Amino acid sequence: MDKLRTFMMAVEKTNVFVGKMMAYVSLVCVAVISFEVIMRYFFGMPTNWGHETMLTLFAMYYVMIAGTAHFYRAHVRVDVIYAGRTRRTQAIMDLLTAPLFYLFVLVYIYTSWNFYWSSQMMNAGNTFLGIEIIGENSFTDWGPPLYPVKFLMPFGGVLLLLQGIVWTIRDVYTARTGREFV
Repeated sequence: MDKLRTFMMAVEKTNVFVGKMMAYVSLVCVAVISFEVIMRYFFGMPTNWGHETMLTLFAMYYVMIAGTAHFYRAHVRVDVIYAGRTRRTQAIMDLLTAPLFYLFVLVYIYTSWNFYWSSQMMNAGNTFLGIEIIGENSFTDWGPPLYPVKFLMPFGGVLLLLQGIVWTIRDVYTARTGREFV
């Protein structure tokens, strides 16, 4: 039982940590957007790197925050049906919908891994100090690599899957005993 608690605590602390890091990423997004708006509208000098950095950071934020959102149970629910129930009934309802959650997450991880891997294996003709570097790059003149951000898609999916496993364990315990797993 201690190993299970340790696993659950590690998953939850990881997702909370990632969520806190993504809060800082959102602050960087605000700074980059502000800079880009000032450069574009006040000086008439838009930047490729500002726009592309903003898109990349928001993409990273979006795919990495899912596990944190699931930790806080912040995903969409039908509260008309769910909110007024006892915690035990809510746990049973969560267990009934869990197969759909796992189907979605596993398909997401599989497809996003393929999406990342094709990006990683792309030969874009890049070299660094005479060494050929494989991987997809953006087509702008700035041309940052895209495969590191695309790797975060399956990684974020794994964090979401692990958090789902933790909630399933908690829900099974609550459904059987009527008490919260602590």
